[in-house]
Amino acid sequence: MHGIAAFPNTNVPRIVDLPEPSAPRSGEVLCRTIQLGVCGTDREILSSLQPPVPKNERFLVLGHECLAEVEAVGSGVEEFSPGDLAVPLVRRPIGQSPYRCDLLDPDQFIERGIFQAHGFSARKWIDEPKYLLPISAEIASLAVLAEPTSITEKGINESIVIQEARLGKNVWVNHPPRVLVTGMGPIGFTAVIACRCRGWSVTHFGRDPRDSFRAQLSSDLEASYTSKIEVPATFDLVIECTGSDEVMFRVAQALAPRGIMAWLGSSRKPGPQMRNAALLMRQSLVKNNVFIGSVNSAPRDFRDALVHLAQMNKRVPGAMAQLITDRVKPADSLWHYEHRGPQGIKTIVVYE
Repeated sequence: MHGIAAFPNTNVPRIVDLPEPSAPRSGEVLCRTIQLGVCGTDREILSSLQPPVPKNERFLVLGHECLAEVEAVGSGVEEFSPGDLAVPLVRRPIGQSPYRCDLLDPDQFIERGIFQAHGFSARKWIDEPKYLLPISAEIASLAVLAEPTSITEKGINESIVIQEARLGKNVWVNHPPRVLVTGMGPIGFTAVIACRCRGWSVTHFGRDPRDSFRAQLSSDLEASYTSKIEVPATFDLVIECTGSDEVMFRVAQALAPRGIMAWLGSSRKPGPQMRNAALLMRQSLVKNNVFIGSVNSAPRDFRDALVHLAQMNKRVPGAMAQLITDRVKPADSLWHYEHRGPQGIKTIVVYE
């Protein structure tokens, strides 16, 4: 059995031999990977040269965006049967905590395929039912996008909680927010989907020419695409998906009074601080703006992701299919773990 792995002191991914998992024990599920998403996080782990490998291991098996089929279940498992489709949750708590798993400190969790736990590029793997979400056949073709979509759902859901605490229940239901999404990668496009399914108008900011594939896809997904932010344009919610401090500082000036910016992107190697943080602080103070960092997601967000992927797929199925720009076999996938094409969005590794 093979997997795709990151090793310390190199940014080159490798295909490695892995032992076949044993039959599932009581309370366990044996899963087989069908599709695997290649993520910017995978590339960041490789470029860091220091993947957080599991204890006593030489490498980290990558893969956290996954659609799987249940192959076998152990005794006592009633939630799943062989042949069922499932999407695995990524983060798992260590010990007990009063907080949701997605809000834990780094020493309180593992993340499969990301942080101190092997991921799902292994052909088969063992899991527990509580970490698997059932997937219906109608959403199977897009289910591998559930994890990245859940990231944007969390940023939005946390922003809603904050605004309702500050401004009143259903404030964004009664007065839909004006939303700006920055970035033309998978997170940016899933943010557009999550907002449009809530009935919110969306401006999608990127650097692509208006006649490019991704700019046209943004329009097909019911967003208004722009490559220029005019200040004093005002947005009640900015979903920042680029991880660029240059973009963040620029669009922060377009936040409306009482607006929120959710940071969904960042760099593992931040550069020198070159922006005018004092100006950002002053403007945000005067306007009562809120900035939140959001990473990982709760089961609530995964469920919202699956609902909204299904909703948008019914509305614009052709556009949704175009989010997957490359489909490759595991043996042909390594290039995609180091590169993304100029107009690429999501690469899927398809297992036979």
